[in-house]
Amino acid sequence: MTVDQTTQPESLAPPKARSRAERLSAIRKVWPWVFFIAMVLLFTVAARLMNDTNFLSLRGIQGILTYSTQILLVALGETLVIIAAGIDLSVGYTLGLSAVIAAEIMKYMYAAGYSPYLVVPLGMLGGILICIIPGYINGWLVAKIKVPPFISTLGMGYAIYGTALLISGGYPVANQPPYLGQFGNGSIIYYIAGKGFAFFKVPAAESGSLQQVFPVLTNVVFITLLVTLVCWYVLSKTQFGQHIYALGGNFQAAVRAGIRTDRTVILVYIIAAVLAGIAGALWAARFTSGAANAGEALQLMSIAAVVIGGASLFGGEGNIIGTVVGSLIIATIQFGLVMLGMQPFWQYLAVGLVVIIAVIVDQFGRTLER
Repeated sequence: MTVDQTTQPESLAPPKARSRAERLSAIRKVWPWVFFIAMVLLFTVAARLMNDTNFLSLRGIQGILTYSTQILLVALGETLVIIAAGIDLSVGYTLGLSAVIAAEIMKYMYAAGYSPYLVVPLGMLGGILICIIPGYINGWLVAKIKVPPFISTLGMGYAIYGTALLISGGYPVANQPPYLGQFGNGSIIYYIAGKGFAFFKVPAAESGSLQQVFPVLTNVVFITLLVTLVCWYVLSKTQFGQHIYALGGNFQAAVRAGIRTDRTVILVYIIAAVLAGIAGALWAARFTSGAANAGEALQLMSIAAVVIGGASLFGGEGNIIGTVVGSLIIATIQFGLVMLGMQPFWQYLAVGLVVIIAVIVDQFGRTLER
């Protein structure tokens, strides 16, 4: 009895077919890194030719990392949702809600006379925790009521946005404690030209010569790095992470395997909302205010980062490292265009083209693998 080669498993495929499939799979995984390196080289040359600046300076690298933090934090949660064969269109507005709530808490606690050292952490924690509510509702609607994720999260996004506007009155929430900006824009490690390194705080003698002070590891970058490592560990090394892949790979098989699918879906959406909440709290710290539209631009940027990183919108495929690369690509484009003095709307055109290229490469690779 012969085996139909159109349906035979990969392990029974001819060696040449397996070899080609492996090469194509490797290309699909590597191409975001190649594209990222190409973007860096392109902007390095362009910056030198157009305005005689060094794109790969310490300040340039720090700028790219800072730009990437907001995108990456939101995209991390979106990665989990997309791998589970879902989508979350509310994360950008969730970020704004977190920023508004955090700023409001800090504003009133500071006005009441509480110490800024207590106000800042409690305010940021409050902004993060409030995001559990929309995250749970999203997960409950998808898992229990079976509302399509696109519809449920889109509706929830507008509800969150309206709530944030009502709380803030439609204006940025100002009058924040004085140490908030120092935390949001501070660094764990500073490099002082000709003098070496300083930790946590710039020496008073150097405060007047900020051109000689370079932040090596900013607070927001450090926090984002920690959160990324936690997400990588959860997705790659835990049973919960394997359940997420199972949901997106074959939902019915996951049910038959005894996975508590409803619970897993709800937790995935809660985690996505909390990660957006962390991004919102850090936004409030960086800009010393809270705004309902703080994450509006990240609404689709986060999905773009996940897609560029190699995740499949059909679920079951993707990883944290790919999302990191996707976020860095978008941040490099944003920072590079700003450094070249180009108008901001070119960012959306460039990111859109990169997303289209990513989808074409992915689909082309899948077609050839068949």
